[in-house]
Amino acid sequence: MSLNPKKYLTLNRKRNLPFFLGWYDHIYNINVSTQVSPKGIDILIPYVGEADKGKIKEFLDNSKKAGVRVLLEIYRPLVESKNILEVKDFIRTYKNHPSVYGWYLYDEPEIKKPTPLSPDLLKKVYQAIKQEDKSKPVALVFGDIKKIESYVDAMDILMWDRYPCEEGVPEFAWVSSYRKALYKVISLADVKNKKFWNVLQAYSKKQSKKRLPTKGEIRYMFYLSVLTGADGLIFWTHYLSSHSWNESVLYPIIQELRDYIPAIVRGEDLRNPVQVNNLDIEIKLFSIPNTKKYLMIAVNHNHNQINFTAKFTQGLADKIVVFNKKTITNLSTERSFSTILNPYEVRLYEVG
Repeated sequence: MSLNPKKYLTLNRKRNLPFFLGWYDHIYNINVSTQVSPKGIDILIPYVGEADKGKIKEFLDNSKKAGVRVLLEIYRPLVESKNILEVKDFIRTYKNHPSVYGWYLYDEPEIKKPTPLSPDLLKKVYQAIKQEDKSKPVALVFGDIKKIESYVDAMDILMWDRYPCEEGVPEFAWVSSYRKALYKVISLADVKNKKFWNVLQAYSKKQSKKRLPTKGEIRYMFYLSVLTGADGLIFWTHYLSSHSWNESVLYPIIQELRDYIPAIVRGEDLRNPVQVNNLDIEIKLFSIPNTKKYLMIAVNHNHNQINFTAKFTQGLADKIVVFNKKTITNLSTERSFSTILNPYEVRLYEVG
């Protein structure tokens, strides 16, 4: 059996805690933090609108009680008018609140209608924020990756949103273009030394012909983001999502990943590369801190079912392979095992 090198050479970015999982929502959903915290959500991005200071403080106080951090949106009119004095006053008002993790500077400035916000304007507002609060990160989210680079001096966290699941569009029909775009934007974040949070579709809306992703689709987007090196995953948006979809589809994926986040943050274990005999299968191995075990993530990037073989290094001889809490094989002889992955399927194994 000849084993080919990896086809999907994703970045091995060094990630640091906290690795956030979060929702967008709005400031008037006061109880959202208590609803989502038990589900593994640890950050919220509330749209502030015209909410008064009392409403914002109430949202922040509730988030503190629930143990959820907040990326707080700055009043948009202050940003649009480059009202530096009022921006600084906003930052001073909330910067010492324990639930405030950072600042959400603007939502898709490059495609704002009727006129995009200029990079120079946002850079000046960013500098004003940093004059008032040097410690907290500033985030921008973009939809058009071609226009991101001109804004790099106005952010610490680069966020990207693309919602590919639409009514009438078959399951996984969007994968190729989505994956290429994700590789481009995370490569830009890496080159520019920015944290990268991917914003995943978790809503449906008839007016825009958007549908909720299938279980397979959101799982693929979720783990594709993890493997490409995202520093956090944000879901858009809680107020347009579905309780039943969240409970049956999204939250089980989040809970599955939760225990493995320290391993993910540590980065791929390059000392024990896993070889595969199919170019469309991507496998990454992560050592689990304080154990002698490893997390192995296997992804099928093809629209066909694939029977593949994975071969491990001598260092993993005698290890057992566990899937869904059941031992499926041991690696004492050939140090390899074979299995079948369905189209775009993602599986998590423990090796140890």
